[in-house]
Amino acid sequence: MGRPLNKRYFGNDAGSIKVTRHFFTGGSEATSDAWIVNQRSSNKFTVTNGSTTEVLTLVNKANGALAAGEMRIDAVLDDSSTVQVTRLYGRKIQYEGGTEDVGKVRWAAGVHPAASDEGAAVDAFS
Repeated sequence: MGRPLNKRYFGNDAGSIKVTRHFFTGGSEATSDAWIVNQRSSNKFTVTNGSTTEVLTLVNKANGALAAGEMRIDAVLDDSSTVQVTRLYGRKIQYEGGTEDVGKVRWAAGVHPAASDEGAAVDAFS
């Protein structure tokens, strides 16, 4: 798995990563507030919405296409385009803006890393 994410990005405090869409088993795809509790592997995270907690897999799927046990995290690039995060690293994210655009850029939760850097703002609690 490599090095896990810093725990400061977990939870529902300001600056924590927000799960954009999630699909808990026995439920349906939702956009309600959900956050990461801990990291299980490179693309699996324990996620909760305050009442339900489950291990979900980070996937690259369109709205309405998630299956039970999957989640999605969005990020906004410098050019204001929204992309889906397919992998989170300590300082970079891997994203796909479709099936062709695959890239790695620096990231920060809710804000761009620096004005002069190419980067992405990952969906976060404010």
